[in-house]
Amino acid sequence: MQQSMLFQVEYPEIVDDIEPKHRFMSAYEQKHEAPDRAFQYILFAAEPYETIAFKVSSRELDKTSGKFWHFWNKETKTFFLQFHFKADRTEKNTRPVRGFQPSANPLNPYQAAGR
Repeated sequence: MQQSMLFQVEYPEIVDDIEPKHRFMSAYEQKHEAPDRAFQYILFAAEPYETIAFKVSSRELDKTSGKFWHFWNKETKTFFLQFHFKADRTEKNTRPVRGFQPSANPLNPYQAAGR
């Protein structure tokens, strides 16, 4: 199963003509806690606010069409970012095969159900 994340950050006092920025940062770039390769950080910045960061899984991002997008709503002064992680290999291999009927006998997967 593919996991997605949606971030919504409000900037009610943002400087005119400034659009918020975002970037992903490795756990090894940050200096606030011991690096953990299982995580990465997503940073959001906009004047006059301090940069904020969220800790997320360090899985690879899926940047194909429609899977990664951001939007700045000037009227509501809200920044949106949505992204999906790529599916793990194990997740891809666990999808059921079309037409496959599970065995009634877990010790003999080739025995048809009902025999």
